[in-house]
Amino acid sequence: MSTSIPGEFDLTPALAESVAVQMSAYFLDLEGLLGRIDSATTYYQVLGVERTDGQDIIKASFQRTLNLLFPDYVIGRQTPADITARIDRAYQKVSQAFAVLASFAKRKEYDGALSSASNTAAGPSIPTALLDRSGGVRLNRPNHLAAAAVAADLGQLDLNRIPQRGAVYRESHATRTSDNRRRCERFKLSIPVRVTGHDRRNGKWHEMAETADVSRTGISIRLRKRVKPGTVLYVTLPLPNKLRAHGFAEQSYNVYTLIRRVEPPRQGSRAVGVEFISEHPPNGFLDKPWAVFRPKRWGGSDRRRPDRQEQFEQIRIDYFDESMRLLAQEEARTENVSRSGIRVSGTTAPAEFDLVMISCPRLKFECMATLRSRYMGKDGRERICVQFVDKEWPS
Repeated sequence: MSTSIPGEFDLTPALAESVAVQMSAYFLDLEGLLGRIDSATTYYQVLGVERTDGQDIIKASFQRTLNLLFPDYVIGRQTPADITARIDRAYQKVSQAFAVLASFAKRKEYDGALSSASNTAAGPSIPTALLDRSGGVRLNRPNHLAAAAVAADLGQLDLNRIPQRGAVYRESHATRTSDNRRRCERFKLSIPVRVTGHDRRNGKWHEMAETADVSRTGISIRLRKRVKPGTVLYVTLPLPNKLRAHGFAEQSYNVYTLIRRVEPPRQGSRAVGVEFISEHPPNGFLDKPWAVFRPKRWGGSDRRRPDRQEQFEQIRIDYFDESMRLLAQEEARTENVSRSGIRVSGTTAPAEFDLVMISCPRLKFECMATLRSRYMGKDGRERICVQFVDKEWPS
């Protein structure tokens, strides 16, 4: 006889008992962590570290805390709603504390505030004048260690208001004199980011990640979750104020983003490039949060290095998954080509794939390629844009 976990799978009695014990131990540890964070009066207490601890210990404690708040194994369907709300509040406090203690300048100023408080009469470890409503520290400079409450989680946002999308393009490529194709300078910076997405079958999902680089218009991250170009993600991260378009007084930057690039998986994760949209969701997101959205058309100079030309060639496309297992084959036709990639019309590609093999018999050309975008044209025909991996299209 087997035991069933609703929405998951059937378990043998022994395995079900083992799972129950593990979940009980997890919730016991989680309750201790949430209790510590709820009662903390300093950022050091939030992270469970001492004032004398170095950056390595602070980062390790931060990572352990995130691993307990958001474990890799699936327990989301077993987590009560009230616990989920506490986890979200705890994450906001933890990320706020880490944003301060991981910065040498911010930590020095914060320690100065704590030292001033310790010289006063007995009372709270942080003077009332420096406390905000959320228990954080407020200093005189409004945009440095501002005391505004951190923005609510995605599930608490008022998404029923009419969305007003902010301007995404703020700097023109034409104003730059270098050969960098990006509209804004990109900085190598690793900071924690919480990602929220939607799956059509399984609903909302969360994943903790780190940025590889950041800019005013977007970030690059690595995700274990399979995602598609053109879908929308909601991200929360301690982004520097100079790179923000809103929320300057908040410790966490909360913004909707559009997936512009997904690289093939490596060691179980994918490099994903996302573009900031707005603090409000795009039109149509409330009805279908898993849908594919077309990006705003770029009105500046062409940022592609190779020129794109109209050229119609019959090609064959082989679709592969991350294990290089053949998923499907089909004949299609190019619409335009460049040295580094092509756009193909009339495709019936699988719902999910990682790589394609492009073959053109007339030109004796064959090359692996990665998906860059996928959309349905006004004529009702699907189009995909792919970038070649290790070859160039013959001129």
